[in-house]
Amino acid sequence: MVDERWIGEHGIGRFAAEVISRLSAESRPLIGVRSPTALTDFVNADRLRLRASAVIFSPGFNAGITRARQLLVIHDLIHLQVAAEKSLAKTFFYAVVVRRAIRRAGVVMTVSLASAQAIGRWLNSPKVKIVVVGNGRSRAFTPAGERYEFGRPTFIYVGNLKPHKNVGVILEALALRPQYQLIIISGDTTGAEALVVSLGLSSQVDLRSGISDLELATLYRGAVGALQPSLVEGFGLPALEAMSCGTRVAYWDGCESVKEICAGSGVRVSRAASPSDWATALDELNSLAATGALVMPLAWEKRYDWDTVASNVAQVITDACER
Repeated sequence: MVDERWIGEHGIGRFAAEVISRLSAESRPLIGVRSPTALTDFVNADRLRLRASAVIFSPGFNAGITRARQLLVIHDLIHLQVAAEKSLAKTFFYAVVVRRAIRRAGVVMTVSLASAQAIGRWLNSPKVKIVVVGNGRSRAFTPAGERYEFGRPTFIYVGNLKPHKNVGVILEALALRPQYQLIIISGDTTGAEALVVSLGLSSQVDLRSGISDLELATLYRGAVGALQPSLVEGFGLPALEAMSCGTRVAYWDGCESVKEICAGSGVRVSRAASPSDWATALDELNSLAATGALVMPLAWEKRYDWDTVASNVAQVITDACER
């Protein structure tokens, strides 16, 4: 049984769409309330009817009462790690429902080594196998293709404005470098605009939202660098997308998942909250861009291919069904 309700355009939704479309094993969709994250899904009648021999694959963290084994993909533990994302309800759900489902299944999937380590510490169960199935990116993100021509050296940030994204520091760094421009791609354009105006950076920052992968790839190729100032991430998809377009990334050295993707390339920033360090990173990215596009090895390319990810997931499902 496959929980197709996760399928969407971004984040877990994209992971679900790409992986489920590639699974060849015979299955049927899990029926229930429209949203897999709804509280009422915990007692989903379709899940309750299943026998102990049944297997449910969910591309997300949702689990519930059932005799079946539940194969979950835990992309990150940000709901437990970041104060602004925490709540008593989330803590209870993960501790009582999710952890119990994973221990009973004996296996859990995730998307990065950094997330695997965090999950291992949280589970504290040597009997559970943690499988890094990886993550992929749209085929639109390649070095070949149209390149947006900016009027001056321009950097790109893609993401929301949540506290762990640490966006404020790159805007403060931009204020130290009036010769540079930043383009922000975010669903929260209202919040971004308020922040930009408060810092007097309206002439240096361009805000956009709702663009396609093809449009985003064009912007990545035209930028001299991408910025991922996050304090914690389960994966770090914007870094992967940018690098796939040949664009280098500046990131905080303490964000293990992003550092894992960058694989020794790009620009590391040692102090996450230092505007001057980030301003220096902007200079370094600008200089590196003049040397040509970033080229990653074939093994890196294959590692982040959706066919590879789906194959990894399929193997976990096959092993579970054969147990």
